[in-house]
Amino acid sequence: MISIFGFPKRKKIKEEEFQINYEKYYPIVYKQLYYLVGNNELAEDITQEVFIKYYNSKEKIEFLGSWLSKVATNIALNYLRGEKRRIKREESILEEVNNIFSIEDEIFRNEQIKGVRKILSNLPENQRICLLLKFSGYSYEEIHKATNIPKNSIGQLIARGKQKFLKLYEKEGDLNVL
Repeated sequence: MISIFGFPKRKKIKEEEFQINYEKYYPIVYKQLYYLVGNNELAEDITQEVFIKYYNSKEKIEFLGSWLSKVATNIALNYLRGEKRRIKREESILEEVNNIFSIEDEIFRNEQIKGVRKILSNLPENQRICLLLKFSGYSYEEIHKATNIPKNSIGQLIARGKQKFLKLYEKEGDLNVL
């Protein structure tokens, strides 16, 4: 039989010819692929794919070892390029999701801050100032120096401010601040 290109058509290879070549070239192709992809299972999968292409090949293969090597390399490189694109795509999606969550977190935090400020604005001024300074890391001595409130009153003002804050907090709803 002759193809439309003038080359003789090749029927599928015979089973015994395939088996002989499979046993001869499988270790060579596998080893090459393992060095390319660095993974046992992937190298085995691609090796199988190479031999399936060989089995289904209708062209006359003059230098089988070279042909198998070239096909193996092409399949492996195609896989690696596809894997690289998949990883980039996943990273891009993950980045978008993280951006969405960070925007939502920021909105949520801003709402919390507004709620806390609203509650703090309802506290008496001396309690509010003492609470804010204490939660900003100031000691009783530093609060006394900054406000001229007697040192022995600062602890009581902070305690009363916390109690009032918690009552107002419960009244206002869950702000997830405590």
